[in-house]
Amino acid sequence: MSAPRVAILTVTTNAAAHLPAYLVALKGVTYPEWELWVADNGSCDGSAALVRGAFRDATVLENGENLGFTGACNRALRALLERDDIDYVLFLNDDTVVTPGFLEPLVALADRRTLVAPKTYLAGQPGILDDAVGEFDWWRGTWRRRVLGRREGPGDAYPHAIETANLSCLLVPLGAFREVGLLDDAFFVYYDDTDFCRRARVAGYRIFFEPRSVVYHRKGATLGGQASAFGCYYLARNRPYLIRKHRHWAQFGLFLMYYVATRGARMAIWARRRRWDLVRATAAGMRDFGLGRMGPRR
Repeated sequence: MSAPRVAILTVTTNAAAHLPAYLVALKGVTYPEWELWVADNGSCDGSAALVRGAFRDATVLENGENLGFTGACNRALRALLERDDIDYVLFLNDDTVVTPGFLEPLVALADRRTLVAPKTYLAGQPGILDDAVGEFDWWRGTWRRRVLGRREGPGDAYPHAIETANLSCLLVPLGAFREVGLLDDAFFVYYDDTDFCRRARVAGYRIFFEPRSVVYHRKGATLGGQASAFGCYYLARNRPYLIRKHRHWAQFGLFLMYYVATRGARMAIWARRRRWDLVRATAAGMRDFGLGRMGPRR
């Protein structure tokens, strides 16, 4: 039997500064059956040309505008769903650096009902984990236990089932998108992965962590990180949307009280630090959720 065919799907938005390292690492991948798909969100720095120069066989979809992570992925996913020779889609951020043999363990553990995520380290910080996998606290809308910046331990050394994973690197059977649906475009970016993983698990899919697969992530290189005005806006807006979408109204009400109080405290801290950009972005995100303004920021 031939090895399963994997489409590696990446979204780029003015990524020329960090894209070369990503592309060089991909050239070293040892798994034989994969192809590269890149959805470019209107980059003006030559990102699409960099991809074509490195991989002549890559499928590069150039969007005339920024469709967000969700819109760019969904455009590619619709095209991939028309193919009958693709078994898996591997979401992979353009600010990651993969190790040569990272793909084999993912494919070996996956099946048509199983999604698989690798062990992801923060780039340049040996042994320090990215918040790429874990358990989600649906009462607070956050990771149940802090993962970002934690040193790996014995529990990170063996494969095990997990509740959720980031789409910075996640192998998904293509058939899941027919059953579960595409990414929710209302998010645009952030929390779309938590939403998709939740929908997949409700539909009976499993998600596993595979530590033999190793990836390094330059956290925040693509979007500026969660402590940017961009990040604060979408996180503040999308977090209550996620909880309202998946939880009973009474639980959402309790979450909302907690959320408003903690966001208020966070904005007070930023105000003392004179980070008025973060205060305004967070307030705008909360306002736009309340007004039902989802998708790209207007």
